[in-house]
Amino acid sequence: MDGAEPNSTSTRAQQLERFHASLDRATADPAFLDRFYDSFMAISPEIASIFEHSDMARLKRKLKSSLHIMTLAVDEAPGADEYLRFLGRTHRRFEIAPSHFDLWTLSLVATARRCDPEFDSELDSIWSEVIRTGVDIMRSALEATARAGDARRTGR
Repeated sequence: MDGAEPNSTSTRAQQLERFHASLDRATADPAFLDRFYDSFMAISPEIASIFEHSDMARLKRKLKSSLHIMTLAVDEAPGADEYLRFLGRTHRRFEIAPSHFDLWTLSLVATARRCDPEFDSELDSIWSEVIRTGVDIMRSALEATARAGDARRTGR
């Protein structure tokens, strides 16, 4: 949560507290995960094709865990960023493009907006920032893995 003011620790703690409360409310909606994946796959045929033969129950469990890890990364918990880098690297095998992370974030925040009855513009910003922090770590790892793979193929 960059660019915070002098009370940044307190502000960040309050923002994370609001995020967690919103996440709890949103995920209390039994349709949250289905709504997210429906929204995400509807964004483009390319995204839909990535999930064509996926075990959706397994993906939903992983999403719940990933959201928790993203909040830990924002809170600078030891190991959270390394786990997110691991996730970023593993997404390469699914032919995920870095731009897909932006679509994922848009779908996730839109789903939270729809499922959290207390969602407001401040929560929209908080969700976007918390998720962006985790996504940026994953995207960087994905891009680094792609560069390393390209270098191996070209012999550089």
